Amino acid sequence: MLDSSAEGKATHINHPSPFDAIVIGAGHNGLATATVLARNNQRVLVLEKNGYVGGMGGTREILKGCQNEVGASCMFPLSQEVKDYFEFEKNGVELIPLPVMAVNLTGKDGRPLIFYKNSLKLALGLLKNYGLSAMIGFGRFIKFCDYPAKMLDRYTARKTPKNLADMIAQAPTEAQREQLELAFNGSAMDIIDKFFPDPIKHKELRANMAFAAVQATYKGPYSKGSAMCLIYTMAQEGSAGLMQRVKGGMGKLSESLVRQIESLGSEVRIKQQVQKIIIENDNAVGIELKNGEQLFAKTIISNLDKPATFNRLADDYRLPTAAQQQIDHFEHRGAYVHMLFKLSGLPRYGAHIDKLNRIPFAQFGGAMVADPEELQRCYEQCQKGELPPTVPLAFQFPSLLDDTLAPEGFHIASAYGFYFPCDAEKSKRGKLRDQFGEMIIDHIDMHMPGFRDLIVDKAIFSADHFATMEGASNGDWTHGLLHPDQMVGDRCLIEGTGHTTPINNLFLCGSSCHPGPGVTFLPGYNCAFEVLASQAA
Repeated sequence: MLDSSAEGKATHINHPSPFDAIVIGAGHNGLATATVLARNNQRVLVLEKNGYVGGMGGTREILKGCQNEVGASCMFPLSQEVKDYFEFEKNGVELIPLPVMAVNLTGKDGRPLIFYKNSLKLALGLLKNYGLSAMIGFGRFIKFCDYPAKMLDRYTARKTPKNLADMIAQAPTEAQREQLELAFNGSAMDIIDKFFPDPIKHKELRANMAFAAVQATYKGPYSKGSAMCLIYTMAQEGSAGLMQRVKGGMGKLSESLVRQIESLGSEVRIKQQVQKIIIENDNAVGIELKNGEQLFAKTIISNLDKPATFNRLADDYRLPTAAQQQIDHFEHRGAYVHMLFKLSGLPRYGAHIDKLNRIPFAQFGGAMVADPEELQRCYEQCQKGELPPTVPLAFQFPSLLDDTLAPEGFHIASAYGFYFPCDAEKSKRGKLRDQFGEMIIDHIDMHMPGFRDLIVDKAIFSADHFATMEGASNGDWTHGLLHPDQMVGDRCLIEGTGHTTPINNLFLCGSSCHPGPGVTFLPGYNCAFEVLASQAA
């Protein structure tokens, strides 16, 4: 029988091969794992089914003459260890700071909420536009988030996570236990009501904090467990905890890693679809490609999520019952639509928010949201398989800061609209998607009159496309929604490890592992060091 304990030693079966490790998927985490292994004298082969690298952090031409991101569009804060290790800027990556990180808009009559990179400007803006209670409340809110965010370890490299129950039980004081219980198992509104209690004075802050709590989960802001996503979103990495753009698109990060991997004598092969992980005597020994070719290595590493790895690529292997139940328990849903636009010009904000047109870079992006009660209704409509009453969305005009992304005289834009009814009958989802897309355009046009008239071309992607294009289960870009019962230690399959699986020599390196989604490179980076440690044991 398979020894599924963390201490169980893998048995290596001898298949002649030039490779020490095979990585399935050239997403940014798969490439991070390969880079670390290659630097440690391993011969690595990365196999990618698509014709580009980066996965949902990639860049390619979708709209004619444009460089488009179908997935991630901003670089998350990186841990200092990861920044130092991969040296992106020394390897051809140019980062673009965002003086105005986001402009968030709440309804036609809402006051713009501007998130400046400069913390003093942010505080003064809150004071001027929303009053002293809002500024103080925001400061207290950030302070409240600090302790549970540290417990989540979203930006800590090479640390095996505890599960939430243990974190709460082991908190030093009763007050801290209550804080963690609220932060991890409460609703987002339980927290928001503490710091922004006035639905009129604090309207915009309440709406935008609620929106931050639901983008990576299938919950409403009043749903128990939605607080977890709010804390996760607010987690920072020291003074460097700010979002940035990557010149030329997010794919430049992955392309930089490809160059490093190949310079070290390892390989990245595109248009190579893996259809099976080969398992012999409870050991992963290789992979089989769609064309029937078999390739072998001492270590197999999957950048795919858990169901895609075990229920699809290793579906003929019987896992221990507890492990299979854990994998099947993980919830994957993609209740969103992603739209790309090619524009003949850059739109301006409407008369009701004309002052934004005079703030440099305020047109870059942000969110267009609804109050928490409306947001909850959107979720409940989504659950019924129906379109929401409005479409809360995140938007960007990245060519405002990077003219390499669009042909001269043109701009590109993108938008993520939330609470698409992803569980509706499949035969109806295409029509619903197109209707949802029109609602996205209408919402942008409300704040930027004439936006619709500037559209030269567009593309629309629902979760169904991400499932097909990127192999994500149910199109879920989080590789497991940010729910309390599937985060930190509960994201791991083997207690005491972050990436080891019940199959010897098979590891997971993608966002299905701790610390989860976001372009942090940590799941891939951490996985590589766990692989090296297991080989040395």
